[in-house]
Amino acid sequence: MVALEALLASPKKIVITTHHKPDADALGSSLGLAAYLIKKGHQPVVIAPSDYPAFLNWMHGNSTVVVYDAKKNDEKVQKLIKQAEVIFCLDFPLLSRTHDLQKYLEEASATMVHIDHHLEPGDFADISFSDTTAAATCELVYEIIKGMGDGELIDKNIGECLYAGIMTDTGSFRFSSTSQRVHMIAAEILGLGVDTSNIHRLIFDSYPEERLRFLG
Repeated sequence: MVALEALLASPKKIVITTHHKPDADALGSSLGLAAYLIKKGHQPVVIAPSDYPAFLNWMHGNSTVVVYDAKKNDEKVQKLIKQAEVIFCLDFPLLSRTHDLQKYLEEASATMVHIDHHLEPGDFADISFSDTTAAATCELVYEIIKGMGDGELIDKNIGECLYAGIMTDTGSFRFSSTSQRVHMIAAEILGLGVDTSNIHRLIFDSYPEERLRFLG
């Protein structure tokens, strides 16, 4: 945590990226972290390696996400990654999970920060927060923000993004990965005024055909 605090002690140009075909944990952790970094005076941009389903478009900051398209914005994405001083890699164990972005990330000169909960993480980052006992990357992002003493910066918008990832990656709190700390984080997010029932509805009850295609 000390290394990350030192890295973020002054404003930085930051890229946040996640895995190909982002899900709620990937996008929620990315947008939640981005909103926090903005509050700290940084300039983050979220780059998604591919598009994601419309049932995630409600998340705060969604309109600012740069969705990589080799035919439309390859040069722009290359430039953003090249100019970044810090790159956060969220919700994937290996750079290969970013598909076409892998080569640009490997060539980047930025300090790389890895936050993930999947098994067998790769050794590609300068700073790593890998916890395979965590239920979701959103859980880790929440704990990192709190661990840096910035819990008061977690507002309703950030809470909604992080709750979405926790809810989906725990199977609505049914999976064996649902620990006591997961419930405690969810309770704290509820205290921010987050409408958890509405988030469940937006993700599970909206765009049913698209959701089935995405999950398939």
